[in-house]
Amino acid sequence: MPTIHTSDDLGMPGLIRCVYDAALDASRWQEFLVRFGAEFSSQATMIFGQDFSDRSVEVTGAPASLAAHHGITEDFMQSFSAHYCRTNVWTEDERLHHEGQLINGSRVYPDARLASTEWHTDWLRPQDLFYTLAVVVEKRAQRSFNVTAVRSKRCGPYTAEEEARLRTLVPHLQTAFALHRRLHRAEALAHASLAVLESLPMGVALLDGQACVLHANTRAHALAKATGLLRFDARDDSLRASASGDDALLQRALCLAVSTGRGLGLGAGHALRLYGAQGATQLHVMVTPMPRWSSPFGEQTAGAVFISDPTSVPETPQDALRAFYQLSAAEARLAQALVNGLSLQEYADLRGISIHTVRSQFKTAAAKVGSGRQADFVRTILTGPVMLRFAPVPGGGSEPV
Repeated sequence: MPTIHTSDDLGMPGLIRCVYDAALDASRWQEFLVRFGAEFSSQATMIFGQDFSDRSVEVTGAPASLAAHHGITEDFMQSFSAHYCRTNVWTEDERLHHEGQLINGSRVYPDARLASTEWHTDWLRPQDLFYTLAVVVEKRAQRSFNVTAVRSKRCGPYTAEEEARLRTLVPHLQTAFALHRRLHRAEALAHASLAVLESLPMGVALLDGQACVLHANTRAHALAKATGLLRFDARDDSLRASASGDDALLQRALCLAVSTGRGLGLGAGHALRLYGAQGATQLHVMVTPMPRWSSPFGEQTAGAVFISDPTSVPETPQDALRAFYQLSAAEARLAQALVNGLSLQEYADLRGISIHTVRSQFKTAAAKVGSGRQADFVRTILTGPVMLRFAPVPGGGSEPV
């Protein structure tokens, strides 16, 4: 169904609004080009990139691209990209193309000579096109991005009045292009950040300043569901322990952590061990401030929860820990045990060595990792390159990514 526009949506004010709508929703650049063509009596309109170093063009609307076109068939766009962009006499002289500059084809290349060019004979004329009016919205080094209108010879050259109207659109196009790119980068970074969380073999939940869950990775939900010791409540975005006593400790730890993450407290994190009936199931939960992490579009992350099952967490490769952090074999084994949720005393008991020896190993390993406290040590390894090399696979275990 066609869009119905009110009188306020028509003319240049409506076109300007359409520019900003497209900046926020890339699928609407097509709508802008339709209205742009109507406003400037042009049957063909394009947004395309021009590389003057080799005279190639970008005409395909990939996710990060602004490229779009209206009134030109796909076959003609493909031939433009493959060959005719290099015969385009309007883009022969890069010196005429500056950011914010209007390009009137009749002044760039004489109309009297245009008819004898390959550009006109093989590409423009078959589409009944002759005149162009364009604006160079962006220019970086030898690459520009342009908004272009082209129309039939029957419609006559573009007028000074049309050029004046297009000039009023230029700053809005520049702002919209910049906004589009920034939002795309932010979205790309957001997706990349979430992909990193999904690649961790640990459960991870990110918390805002009120200890509400902003995001929890698949592993976190799977561990909570499998053990029944934790639950994510979508009604209030909370993370809770199933046992009331455990939950009281967890909520206190969450509040202290996010308070520090907001710069209002001094708590450095807390570790909890949750047990099921008869101790058959258990989870290790580490709550930590995350003052430097940020989630999509500026929503501040103040804390994080790392969740693991000490009995089944895939082992972190000791060789990778040793190579990256320059740990000894003993220090790497200890680091792996701490990441898996064991305490220093539990590790000492498991290995049959004294707690004094374990503490000495930890002190040396922590100095190499760059984190003095145990919670910081574990967090650094969990969010570091070694852990990100290993992604969870169905059925447990891990494999390099």
